[in-house]
Amino acid sequence: MDGIRKINFISGGFPLKPIKKSGLRTLYLLMIVEGLSMLGARMTSMSIGIWLYNSTHQTTPLLWIALFNELPAMLAGSIAGIVVDRFPKRIVLLVSDTGQAIGSALLVMSLWFGFFSLPLLLSIVFLQGICAMFQSPAMQTVTVMLTNEDQRDRVNGIRETIFPFAGIIAPALVGLLYSPLGITGIVILDGITFLVSTIVLIHLRLPDERKEKPIVDHGKVSFHDMVEGIVFMFWHRWIAFAAYVGIINFLLNGTLEMVIPYVSRSSGEVGPGTSFVLIAMNAGAFVGALIVASVGRFRDRILTMSVGNFFTGIMFIVFALAKEPVGLGIALLLLMIPLPVGNAMLSSHFQAVVPNELQGRVFAFLYQINMTSSVLSFLVMGPIVDHVLQPAARNGELPWLVSIVGDHPVSGISILYLATGMVILVLSFTVMMLRRK
Repeated sequence: MDGIRKINFISGGFPLKPIKKSGLRTLYLLMIVEGLSMLGARMTSMSIGIWLYNSTHQTTPLLWIALFNELPAMLAGSIAGIVVDRFPKRIVLLVSDTGQAIGSALLVMSLWFGFFSLPLLLSIVFLQGICAMFQSPAMQTVTVMLTNEDQRDRVNGIRETIFPFAGIIAPALVGLLYSPLGITGIVILDGITFLVSTIVLIHLRLPDERKEKPIVDHGKVSFHDMVEGIVFMFWHRWIAFAAYVGIINFLLNGTLEMVIPYVSRSSGEVGPGTSFVLIAMNAGAFVGALIVASVGRFRDRILTMSVGNFFTGIMFIVFALAKEPVGLGIALLLLMIPLPVGNAMLSSHFQAVVPNELQGRVFAFLYQINMTSSVLSFLVMGPIVDHVLQPAARNGELPWLVSIVGDHPVSGISILYLATGMVILVLSFTVMMLRRK
């Protein structure tokens, strides 16, 4: 890792002089407005989910919304990376937030004037997905621009607190505001968060605006430009590590989406027990992010990430074997703690080894892998449980596995959690051993 970092510095990728405190203040301000935008987006997502389900009594539209939101990053992540690398980052973030604010405004107008429809909603979600796919790689490059190497673990840890914090606050705010404001009022609040972000970005100035030239000055974008980040990953042998991250993401997303039906049916209630487990889930992610922010610097990020994933694999097995809500909640809290740690380590690692001019494309490629693996996980895990594991467990075809996880209405999901934990253990142990060599 040290050797690669030296190559990176020699290539002119990173500034060696200390970053001023004003740079960190700017970055923290951007994180605050990013958190506000994420909170508004999660409130809107929950409200639309409630409203759509009450209107249609179908879950399929909710899955379509998630799919249309992630499709742009899946299909055009490499293009987003080129834009991030060539345009000033503030302009990229500004256009991204403005586009999402326009989407919220269109949604409010459709609700107010009575022309709301599912195809229109999916079109708006797709538009917002296009805008959102630029944000993650842009924020990663801004982090490199405004921090030093020894600050990034802490900064990335602080940034990792945003998602679970929004996950804790958003349900409470929706529960408080949905009845008095309705879906229209909550979408308006979402639009206001994007408007605040836009105003902040208008008044900010980032260092690259004095150096970057518009994309039109670089001539025609070639196929080589689009795949240069991927070529870098292959050339420096990081593609296998990216594949490992994608597989872990695939194993996590679909399985964690089943937590609500798993907990509510296995505990026999939809109430305090389920709420406790969901709070524990978000609290675990928040605690993990705080750990990174508190420690501040990790010597070997890849080893830290793989050890954390190994622990997550163990807790998946414990979660599969737990029966009562308290045991399920504690297992899920501990399961979630390593995940933001791993995300922060992943960000810090590639921020350190990727040259500045390729940061956008590499992070867009990693984001593309994550989105693709997430969608595939949603498409695959559900049918595996519904059409294979649940019927097999119910019909007595897997007696030895059922004897391990217990015979209950969701034994099939328990078996999936058990298998997921075992696969994560094997993969992470392999990475740990290879890292030690």
